[in-house]
Amino acid sequence: MSEGRSTAAMEAAPMSTAAMEAAILEAVSTVCDPEYPEITIAQLGILERVSVSDGGSTIRIELVPTMLGCPALDVIATDVSAAARSACMGSDVSVDVVFVADPVWTPDRIAPGARKFMASEYSVAVRSSQSAATCPICGNTSLEHRSDFGPTPCRSVEWCPSCRNPIEVVGRVDLPAAMGAAPISPAAMGAAPISSAFA
Repeated sequence: MSEGRSTAAMEAAPMSTAAMEAAILEAVSTVCDPEYPEITIAQLGILERVSVSDGGSTIRIELVPTMLGCPALDVIATDVSAAARSACMGSDVSVDVVFVADPVWTPDRIAPGARKFMASEYSVAVRSSQSAATCPICGNTSLEHRSDFGPTPCRSVEWCPSCRNPIEVVGRVDLPAAMGAAPISPAAMGAAPISSAFA
């Protein structure tokens, strides 16, 4: 083998757009939610889409926020940007992390395994469009509403008359109405802009 061919063989071939998108998606899918450190943003249904353009130099990552104004969004955006860059193996890329309002996030986007973990480890119930919230402590399905305002904007507080425990519920009754209609960026919510350029 000639020296030129040997050198070329040692050099890594550039990634195709599809391969780059897949690598970034895989990396970003491992980013965990700050509120639930054992659950990824993919499992929570926050990760919507990864796209690569301009010959691999521009990356756009679309995230669906659980609530506009959630204080964890700037942390998530920073972690997602870092994960995307790590997947590019030092390539000079521009990463844009964008929070979008279409589609609207709902508790239906939470993966079944994540729901079970939230119930067993955090005593947090999930209200979906298919089912009412179930008490994570005793399994009672007849919870009594107490307050629209829980410890975070996306949670309400209910009361279980069976085991007599207050229950935090993800999926406020007014959640869809509380979402905005226009795409937003981290800067719009007080986060530093992330520009250097899933489900």
